[in-house]
Amino acid sequence: MFLPVKLAAPLALIVPLLLAAGQPAGAQTAEAPKAEALKARSVAQARAKTTTFDRWSVTCRERLDVTDRKSCTATLKVRQANSKKVALLWQIGRNPAGEPSFLFRTPLGVRLKDGVEISLDGAAPRRFGFASCSPNGCHAVGALDDAFAKELAGAKEAVASFTFVDGKALKVALPLDGIDKALPAIKG
Repeated sequence: MFLPVKLAAPLALIVPLLLAAGQPAGAQTAEAPKAEALKARSVAQARAKTTTFDRWSVTCRERLDVTDRKSCTATLKVRQANSKKVALLWQIGRNPAGEPSFLFRTPLGVRLKDGVEISLDGAAPRRFGFASCSPNGCHAVGALDDAFAKELAGAKEAVASFTFVDGKALKVALPLDGIDKALPAIKG
């Protein structure tokens, strides 16, 4: 059994859209924003400078907004010996409000409620909660006040630890060689 279907009205609405979609002018208009974005990205990348201080790399980018300030980030990547995958990424810079802060990125599968702990020179650990997770890993963030920055610059060793959902804890030695030079460099 066939049901009668009225196609006149739907076709009248769809045909102009199909015809407009095939027009080259529409394609050119859609490509223009892409070209502008690529141009802007290449200009931004051209204004980035990376300096290495032992195990730390500091990348400074010229900001293209009205502030004309540099935005600098110090980065430490600690890789697993056997797989060369990043076990922990530590970035120190400024948050969107311009305040000194840092971020730890761990692999996925961590116990979120436990956060990340960091201990300097065997002292009592500081705990930082996870703020989010992405396909790249989970992110714990914290404020970098002057006292903590001084402790970091003077510390001989640091250990970060976090726990996976299966209960296995991972302790990661954080090389501090160069952090005493990286911290002043990120002030821009």
